[in-house]
Amino acid sequence: MCFHGLSHCLVAAICIILLSGCSNYQYITIDSNLYKNENKEFFVSNDTVSIKYTFAGENFLISVSIYNKLQKPIYIDWARTNVIMNGAQLNESFYHEEQLSYIAPQSFATILSNPLLENFIPVNKQDSSSYLKTLKGENGKWVIYSFNEEITPVYFRSIIALTTNENLTSPMFIDNSFWVSQLFQTSASPLESFKKSSNQFYIRKTTGFGSFLGWTSAIATVVLLSKFNTGE
Repeated sequence: MCFHGLSHCLVAAICIILLSGCSNYQYITIDSNLYKNENKEFFVSNDTVSIKYTFAGENFLISVSIYNKLQKPIYIDWARTNVIMNGAQLNESFYHEEQLSYIAPQSFATILSNPLLENFIPVNKQDSSSYLKTLKGENGKWVIYSFNEEITPVYFRSIIALTTNENLTSPMFIDNSFWVSQLFQTSASPLESFKKSSNQFYIRKTTGFGSFLGWTSAIATVVLLSKFNTGE
């Protein structure tokens, strides 16, 4: 009985070891001309709303927290709420059925975009215009690419359309710009501290070998567990 339990744990451990290191990660930092607090959250405010932008997580999700300063509801016009990335409009970049349609008087609400990037951002390693910095970590050397607003590989605008009219007439557009300011790529998986960083996100790409290894490891696990369970 103990042998079977130990065997199961051993097989699981082997599979974890085999699957680790089979993904590459791209870590991306966002910057803007907006005010940024010590938690690296971006803020903008006017007489009607206060807005906070964060970007933590995987595959480039924009989280927008909106505080309604008014004594009446503010409605979100989803048809005109979009992201413009490198000059191209991403239709329905925010809209999905679970999103709220209005913000109650003097209250907070948070809207979340759909994933905006699922593939690595291409970087020209020969491009001398980006500032390169090499850091040495536990998993080897990391080359960090730094960009300003003019040379960034990804420049985007978040446009939120808000109105006090339930029929969505006369919207106010909250239009703010951001860009990728730093980028590096490694096989090291993200630490929890990075996942919670408000101005950073990551993209994960499984290597071809990792995909193959994942299937073969899964099949091997089933076969081995079957043998252990039957006492062979």
